[in-house]
Amino acid sequence: MGAISGQDAVLQVGKETAWGDAVAPTVQVGFTSESLKYVQNYIEEDVMVGLKTTGRMDISGKKVEGDFSMIVKPDNIGLLLAAALGNESSANGVGATSTVYEHSFSCLASGTSNSLPKLTIVVDRHVAVKGYKSCKINQLTLEAAVNDYLRATFSVRGHSEATDTKESLSYSTKRAFQFIDGNITVDGSNYADITNFRLTVNNNLEDDLFTMDSSTYMQEIEPQKREITIELEALYSSSTNTTREDNFLAGATAAINIIFTSTEEAAESEYYKLTIKIPLAYITDASPNVGGPERIKQTLTCKASENASNEPITVVLQDLQATRYLA
Repeated sequence: MGAISGQDAVLQVGKETAWGDAVAPTVQVGFTSESLKYVQNYIEEDVMVGLKTTGRMDISGKKVEGDFSMIVKPDNIGLLLAAALGNESSANGVGATSTVYEHSFSCLASGTSNSLPKLTIVVDRHVAVKGYKSCKINQLTLEAAVNDYLRATFSVRGHSEATDTKESLSYSTKRAFQFIDGNITVDGSNYADITNFRLTVNNNLEDDLFTMDSSTYMQEIEPQKREITIELEALYSSSTNTTREDNFLAGATAAINIIFTSTEEAAESEYYKLTIKIPLAYITDASPNVGGPERIKQTLTCKASENASNEPITVVLQDLQATRYLA
């Protein structure tokens, strides 16, 4: 047997329509790692019959969970952003060419007819190809640091694992978003000296939602109260100190905008772009500290809020797809 390595492993995703029903993948993800796995819950008979160790055990529940990480490219992230947040407005044309479109994603509201999107995730590990059915994204993390790409990690929970087949799909050949493509403003002031940032959207999905009529499989799980946090590390300056004085110490919210603009054109004079808008962020920590002779840095730790006029987060992707990802 030859060497079985992760070098040629494949990960593909597709959007489902019904809980527990797998679909053929439509997107091939250039991933960097994955930890998707099948989980069985056991119950153990606890009767006293003279056994010296464990007696009979039975499977009482089945599910899948894990995560996968990737480098963000403009044409491989749209479906995953839509699945993580759950709500997408219509694709709007941008510019005079009308071939570039904006997709606006926001958090799904609760309701009897609303459900967080479900994904089939297929992983080819050479020895076997496994499909992870009805995976919902529990947590999304976007992060970028000096001399690196914009990276994303998706943590999922889902229905079950089954033997599957991969589709004939291609990897993205587009330029990935890089740290140097980013621009961050806080209350309209440009933070030019950012050294890294991390955004986390936690959907707090239900787990172990087993009922008598669902056999050993979970019922469809849904998000609970979302938690959205941002960490911005910057060189300590008068602008970061102003944020500390005017927002952190005063308990006032700040508007945070994060924009990644690729140097690769989607169409003439129109570029691929990813924009993250958080209009109401409470700054929970903004303490600059001296750790030695090096440059002083300040980390702003923020938590997104909302009101009747503002979504907690809106993510806008500018690309070439004319249709909605959640159509």
